[in-house]
Formats: sequence, C-alpha cells, structure tokens
Amino acid sequence: MPNSPTSYFPILVGKKESYVNSVLEVIQLTYISFALRLLFRDRLYSVAYGLVGALVFTFFLLAIRIHFHLYSGVSLTSIVSFDQSPQILFYSTSFALMTLFFFHCLHGLGDIGVMMAIGGNRLGCIWLHSLSLFFLFLPSFLLAIMINIGYINSPTDFGLTNEIKSIFTCLVLFIALGFLVSVPTIGISSYIDPYKSIRRQK
Repeated sequence: MPNSPTSYFPILVGKKESYVNSVLEVIQLTYISFALRLLFRDRLYSVAYGLVGALVFTFFLLAIRIHFHLYSGVSLTSIVSFDQSPQILFYSTSFALMTLFFFHCLHGLGDIGVMMAIGGNRLGCIWLHSLSLFFLFLPSFLLAIMINIGYINSPTDFGLTNEIKSIFTCLVLFIALGFLVSVPTIGISSYIDPYKSIRRQK
C-alpha cells in the first residue's frame, strides 16, 4: 500500500470468467472503498457493533447536552453527584466508546496480518482500519442525534445554538477518541508477526 491516503492501490479481489479460460481481474480500490468492503464483509458484526454504538452515543451526546445546559460548555473539573452533575455519565460513556473502538481494532487483527504479510505498510494499515472504524460508528452517531433531538426533550431555554454546539462537540470528541484508540492499537498490532496474527484471528 502506498503512503498517500488518497492514492489507489491494486488488490486481487476475485476472478473474471471467460469462455476460454479464467482470467484474474485486478481492481483498483481506494482506502475508503476498501474500508467499506471490510464492513460489508462482516455484516452481522457491523450491525451488532453499530447498534451498541448508537446506544452509547445516545447517552454520550445526552451528557454533553446536559453540560451545555448547566455550564454552557463541557465541564470536567468537578463531580458533585450523579443526579446533579453529568460528569459520571460523560466519563462512563467515553470509556464505553473507547472500549468499542478498541475491540473493533482488535477484530481486524487477522486483516492487518494479511496486509503486512503481503507487503503492506503500517501507515496504510492504520489509515485503512481507522476509516473502517469511523464508517462503522458514523451511522450510530447520526442515530444518536435523531434519538436525542426527537425523543429526549431539552429545556425550553436550551436553544438551537446549544444543540449545534453539543452535536459539534460530540463529533469532535468522537473523532479524537477514535484516533486516540485506533492509531496506537493498530500501530502496535502491525508489529506482531503477520502469520501469528492471522492464526490468532482465524
């Protein structure tokens, strides 16, 4: 795989049948299309993780909305009690999201082994599996937004501005936590012997 995230790289994905003989067809894939193919390949896993992610994101966004209502921003400096302060909910959902991200990265251990065994580079593996993580949980994030806005009533003085700030803050934290977990996890996984990682996964 090349170092450029926007470049193309050839991957043998199947074969094209002809009347005379079978001809192997090499298809050019981008990192984005390859990441989506990984998610569609493991459809049941993707749906299960996506639904759990939607539930966690719902409470994560709810904690951020409460922060904006009480403090006009995300305040993490003091914990009074669970019924008076949203910090415990915020921390618990943050760690839950990081756990989901971590196990999603571990799920790709076999794929990372295959990529490294055929000569892939570490930056390409990190970028590819990070994209796969964000594509998996982006629908969960959008579903959590709809649940929060549609079914969890906010105070009358909350306002549209605070809603937008809450969603934007949640998105930024989603991206930050995703990279915080995926980059070291996938980076360290790429140093494992490729054949051992393939055997552990399979």
